[in-house]
Amino acid sequence: MKHLWKIFGLAALVLFYGCDRIESGNGRASFYLTDGPLEAENVTEVVISISKVEVFGPEGWTTVKEYENPQAINLLEFQGGETFFLDEREMVSGLYDQIRLGLSSSITSGSDNPPHYIKFEDESIEEITIPSGAQTGYKVVGDFTIPDGGVTSIVIDFDVRKSVVKAGNSGKFILKPTLRLIEDANVGAIEGNISGEFTGSLVVYAYDDGAYQENESEPNADGVVFANAVTSSNVDADDNYNLAFLPSGTYDLVIASFDGEGNFQEVVGEESDVELGAGEKLDLNIELGL
Repeated sequence: MKHLWKIFGLAALVLFYGCDRIESGNGRASFYLTDGPLEAENVTEVVISISKVEVFGPEGWTTVKEYENPQAINLLEFQGGETFFLDEREMVSGLYDQIRLGLSSSITSGSDNPPHYIKFEDESIEEITIPSGAQTGYKVVGDFTIPDGGVTSIVIDFDVRKSVVKAGNSGKFILKPTLRLIEDANVGAIEGNISGEFTGSLVVYAYDDGAYQENESEPNADGVVFANAVTSSNVDADDNYNLAFLPSGTYDLVIASFDGEGNFQEVVGEESDVELGAGEKLDLNIELGL
């Protein structure tokens, strides 16, 4: 959670001290990567390898970062408000409406693993396939604005439980274009403690107000449960949760229990009409059974 507010604080400091150094017609943008939790406890790593980060804006495609060697990132290390820093740079101010991640097609130096893979508790590894190929990149649709003379921070939410799915009867894991683009000025967080009796592991899902339906626990075509949730959070060993990078608005929270392999057991609690403001860190403790 601390990293979410570090992002906001860093942007504010740069704005206060550095705006006079920004060339007229430009602004400064920082780019980060984050992830949402998996329901399954038997997955220890979900790794992707990035070769390039590009954005599409007033001057067409602009390269934000190009790695000399592909950058392997274990997405599971960046949950609950934790972020991976991609880069910061001065750019032409204006509206940007797409980010493209160049994904490596070659094995990372010093590793025998494929460039994108899932690792399980038993040390077995399954490759993640990129359907569109690494040549075109992985496009993240969404818009953000770089203010003239100002700063902004952009977070790409990978949400691996939605973006990495099994493909039909083949059993292969594929990467789907379901990433969420977040501009820091518009988001906050809901965090707190869960108390009461329950079995298995818990996940807290945040839904837009009124969007949750009882059939959400049924898997969609990709096998994803609670697929329409905006974001989610595992409940940790201390029974705490953290729903980070939520746009301001009103939310319904749904708490569900799962077994160790990620199989849904039951909905154990709900919290309706939770209001969150931009930049707010809302503390909300939830007691099950009330």
